[in-house]
Amino acid sequence: MKKIYLYALLCLSFTQLKAQDGVVFKVKYLPNHNYQASIKVGVKLNLTIAGDSSILSKLSSMGITQPVQADAELGMGGNMKTGAMESDKSFPLNIDYKINNISVSASGKQLPIPPKVTEMDIKVTAHVGQDGKFKIDSAMGKKIVDTTEKQMKQMKQMMDLVQKQIQFPDKPMKPGDSFTQGMPMNIPISAGNNMQMNAGVTYKLVSISDGKAYFDMVPNFSMDFKMKEVSVSFSGTGTGKMVYSIKDNFPLSKEGTVNMVIKVNAGKVNVDGTAVITSNYTGTIN
Repeated sequence: MKKIYLYALLCLSFTQLKAQDGVVFKVKYLPNHNYQASIKVGVKLNLTIAGDSSILSKLSSMGITQPVQADAELGMGGNMKTGAMESDKSFPLNIDYKINNISVSASGKQLPIPPKVTEMDIKVTAHVGQDGKFKIDSAMGKKIVDTTEKQMKQMKQMMDLVQKQIQFPDKPMKPGDSFTQGMPMNIPISAGNNMQMNAGVTYKLVSISDGKAYFDMVPNFSMDFKMKEVSVSFSGTGTGKMVYSIKDNFPLSKEGTVNMVIKVNAGKVNVDGTAVITSNYTGTIN
C-alpha cells in the first residue's frame, strides 16, 4: 500500500512539473473578478529648439534656456470589476480610475496644474464579449450610443481598432520562446491627414514558477503625422519585465523604459530632442 501511495505522489509531482514546462499566454478578463491596479509614468525630455529668433527670445525671457529640459510624472490608481457571465457568454466590466499625482516642470521650474486635472475620476462601463474583447457602453457618465458625443464615438472606434490588432500565440510558450505583438494603425486626425503609428512588444518567456510566468519585454514605438505646416515624428525602443498570473490570464506587474527620439518641424520652429519614458504597473486580482 505504501508503494502505491509513493507511486501516486511521484506521478502527481511529475504532472505538476510538466504543467510548469509551458504557459498559454493570453491576457483577458474573467467574470466575477476584481482587478486593482496602481500605475506610474515618468517622462524626461531634453529638447533643442531652433528657428525664429523672436520665439527663442520669448522663451529666454521666460527663463527657459537651451536645451529645454522638462520632467513629468503621472500617478493613478483604481480598479476594473467584472460581473457574472450572462446568457450570451458576455459579462459587464466597470472601470474606475483616479489620478492621484501629476507634476510637470520645465528647466527646473514647476508648472501649475489645473485642479480639475488632479480631481479627474475616469469611469467607464463596458461589456466583455465571448471573444474576450470589450466594448464600451458609456464613459464619464455619457452613453456611447449618443451620436452628438463625438469624443465618445472616437473613443469606441479607437478601442475597437486597438483590440482588433491584439493577437496572442496559438500554442503554449516554453522558457526561451519569444512572441512579438505588433499594432500598426492608421488613424485619421483631420481632413486628408492621418497619423501613422506602430506600437509593438516582443515578449520572451524567461521562467515559470509558483503559478506565474516571468517575461522580458522589448517595446518598439513609432509615430508620424502632419497637419498643415506641422510634422511630428517619434520613434524609440526599450526594455521591460512582466510577471503574468497563469490562472488569472492577466499581468500582476509590468515595468519598462523606452528611449525616444523626437523631431518636430513647425514652419518657424524646429525641435529635436530625446525622451526617456518609464512606466510601472502593479496589480492584485481577486
